[in-house]
Amino acid sequence: MRSGVTKKPIGSIFALLFALAVPVPGWSAGNPLLVAMGDSIGEGVQGADAAWQTQFFSYVNLVGLLLQQQVSVPFIQSGLFGVVGNTEGRSRIYPNAVTTNVAVSGATVNSLLYDQADAAVTGAINSETDLVLFPRQQTQIGYVETAIPAVVLCWIGNNDVLSTATAFGNLDGSQLTPLADFDRDYRALAARLSPLVTNNGTKVVFANLPDVTAIGLLANRATAEAILGFPVDLPEGSYTSIITVLLMGLFGNDDLLQFPNFVLDSSEVALIRSRTQEFNAIIQREADALGMPVVDINAKFNELLANPPIFLGIPVTNRLLGGLFSLDGVHPSNIGHALIANEFVTTMNQAFGMTLPVFNQAALEFLFSTDPSIDKDGDGKAVGRLGVGLIETLAFILGITGDSNDFLAN
Repeated sequence: MRSGVTKKPIGSIFALLFALAVPVPGWSAGNPLLVAMGDSIGEGVQGADAAWQTQFFSYVNLVGLLLQQQVSVPFIQSGLFGVVGNTEGRSRIYPNAVTTNVAVSGATVNSLLYDQADAAVTGAINSETDLVLFPRQQTQIGYVETAIPAVVLCWIGNNDVLSTATAFGNLDGSQLTPLADFDRDYRALAARLSPLVTNNGTKVVFANLPDVTAIGLLANRATAEAILGFPVDLPEGSYTSIITVLLMGLFGNDDLLQFPNFVLDSSEVALIRSRTQEFNAIIQREADALGMPVVDINAKFNELLANPPIFLGIPVTNRLLGGLFSLDGVHPSNIGHALIANEFVTTMNQAFGMTLPVFNQAALEFLFSTDPSIDKDGDGKAVGRLGVGLIETLAFILGITGDSNDFLAN
């Protein structure tokens, strides 16, 4: 058992984040300083849901905090059975606020360009794009073009790779976006941003893609055996999903691994990593053509895996409840988002000659100590966010969350 973490008051950081992030109903953004495009990471999904309790801690919001500038967030009210992408039981707290973070869960480069919100009234909101962009009837890039912000955060492309790792019953690598399609769409994205850069002096901060085969949702043999307590037939260099591991635990055997679609084998892993490198080369090429920087998330993620940061004596890892990821094993935790925010700000400082602050060790330790997705006392449970989506509800029922003394010293 690890020693618990002394509980600290969280009111001050919530108050500061709320003051910087909450949109005023009916507020018109005008020409905002900071706008963000992207996918579920930018929207602030944790535990497979985006709600105000998770959106507070998106890297976009945290970058805004470090810039001491308001990021108007499309705060969502969810519930026990909420799942991102489903608008049943999920609604905007301030539906008429024109928000400046327009990252949409599930977005690819193509949908960032062409997926348009079309709801004219709140009762017609029936997609995540509607939920985020309402009351506008625009695409993500369309909003950025009309907003003419000073700074654009643009981290997109994760979903052009991610489903190769999340399709737990169809792990074959076939879900990768074709290279020619990604190249075409990213060229189009850069072309749409070019007039803002040239004519308005907008600064665009791109980001590349991490290796999705190292996300917390996937497990190698050692991880699977540690969870199950019995040996499994998973070759070196291959992965299966945590979902499959849980099913094997239910069945009491590893028979599912005899079916190829439940295993991401070494050749499929190699294909995913190769395609990610090709996508990242495209991102770098287009950013260079605009004279804009790329946040090297790929390198940072590899660094975090090789040398896990330590907060309050506890290493942060990519395993379930290990710190980097939320309960879904895909989306970053609070501390994961903070580390990403630091990378964005560091890149902006280097590229644009800025002197913006980053979260120091004390601030990171505070965010770590109050992160509900991490098992900090080593008992196999985290605090969780009961009431914030279906995954959180299931985790509580399964005893993965609900630790009432995770913040307390033993």
